[in-house]
Amino acid sequence: MDDIAELVARGMDFGMDITMLSFIKSAFTNLPHPPAATAAPLSGAVPARAPDGVDRISRLPGNILHDIVSRLPVKDAGRTTVLSKRWRRVWHMTPLVLVDAHLLPRGSIGTGRRRQSRLGAEVEQRVLTDAVSTVLTTHPGPFRCVYLLGTPMETHRDELALWLQHLAAKAIQELFFINRARTTDNKAHLPATLFRCTSLTKLYIGFWLFPETATLPRTVAFPYLRELGLFCLVMKEEDLTFVLDKCPVLEKLLIDGGRWPVCLRVRSHSLRLVEACQSLAPEITVEHTSHLERFLLWEAWGWDAASISNMSSKIKIGHAPKLRFLEFLVPGMHKLEIRNTVIKAETKASPNTIVPSVQMLALQVKLGTRIEARMLPSFLRCFPNVETLYIQSENDDYKFWGPQLTGTGKLDLKFWKETGPIECVQRHIKKVVLREFHGTRSELDFLKFIAEHAQVLEKMVIVLTHGHSPSDPIGANLRAKMASAKWANACCELRIFQTPFHVEGTAWCYLSAFDLSNPDPFDVSKCLDGKCRSH
Repeated sequence: MDDIAELVARGMDFGMDITMLSFIKSAFTNLPHPPAATAAPLSGAVPARAPDGVDRISRLPGNILHDIVSRLPVKDAGRTTVLSKRWRRVWHMTPLVLVDAHLLPRGSIGTGRRRQSRLGAEVEQRVLTDAVSTVLTTHPGPFRCVYLLGTPMETHRDELALWLQHLAAKAIQELFFINRARTTDNKAHLPATLFRCTSLTKLYIGFWLFPETATLPRTVAFPYLRELGLFCLVMKEEDLTFVLDKCPVLEKLLIDGGRWPVCLRVRSHSLRLVEACQSLAPEITVEHTSHLERFLLWEAWGWDAASISNMSSKIKIGHAPKLRFLEFLVPGMHKLEIRNTVIKAETKASPNTIVPSVQMLALQVKLGTRIEARMLPSFLRCFPNVETLYIQSENDDYKFWGPQLTGTGKLDLKFWKETGPIECVQRHIKKVVLREFHGTRSELDFLKFIAEHAQVLEKMVIVLTHGHSPSDPIGANLRAKMASAKWANACCELRIFQTPFHVEGTAWCYLSAFDLSNPDPFDVSKCLDGKCRSH
């Protein structure tokens, strides 16, 4: 991903404002990695021949040669055509993998000594655009995967029209189509010809105005599309409904940086995962989602144009009988509604207020703020069968989105004991993870409450906020307080970690969470061991 990181770094060279650059970085963080790896130039990678003069690589079976070429950056893949007569046909017969960042000229504008003139950046952009056009024109197809991330599409409309023709005609399977707009006030319309790419299995689009769906042919369909990512799109509820209706086998939906004027409503009988990040919507609803397994939220707030301090949002869960993973709900900020019942601090558990299928729950909460702490038990009662509980602890001194979320009053261990029985805590929770532990009394009291009431708890993991270690006073005080607790399960394991710099403030790995084969999308153990590369 080094070339893509370089492409992000060059954003300022193309006149991109700071806000837009932030959105672009967020989008690239969420993008799956391309199948082709960045490699050293072939000329310096290995000797052309073995010491005995025999070219054994060229003698490999054709399917292995195709696999080798498909994993190379496109420039190196193209260069293989000069190796020998046999190699000339390999690249042209291998399904194309194109990442435009791999076509960036090395050691030119934006690298090293930085920063040349705007004219130089535009010249470089012209070179990149021409290179993409050449590859898409000369390769006969099919196209396995095409990453188009580095071009301001609205300034290259002629090339864009040609690219889309090739993509549709040459059976594109995976397309990453991110418009490099310069400002958030982007007026570039997503070309309707994109909807001719009916062979797609994976599609990520970003920074476009969505076309009026009423003008699109009713015959539009993506019969093979299983994964869809939408980044900073300007679209309406009916546009999303239109797209989902055209994707009968869609399994994964990612929405990042969206702004929905009324409601972000998701309906689909095939979706298994919905993830909404850094999005604004007064209401987010999942309903008629019979196969939905994961509903993931991160910094998904409401939108009140009249009052910036009112960022509360309704999170509504309708028919989702297979929902097992739910995160990150924010008590006090998110107004939870299950079926048609709004969950309040005094709401009791009943068949109409619970989601019994949820086994893993994540919450983002200020434990020392009364209005949020009072909602926490009610939220927990809605999910009686939770086995893994994640808490992202927020600093109580930080007024998150305005005074409506602050509260006063003493919050101590007695407060938690008086909340009454919570079924998931007493009978089902086996693992509790608290991230961003600041060492406050409210955090310690909550952890002690869990320890003394969770009868089947097997593991409690505490991740200290950045800048603290298990050996400093905060870590020592934590161990002392938890040692004084009367653990409901004396065999429970307590683990305390220091937060590595590269995961500070990140609640979970985006790519890990989007992997349906991962049994725990919130597990930070690999990050804590320094093995995660998703951040």
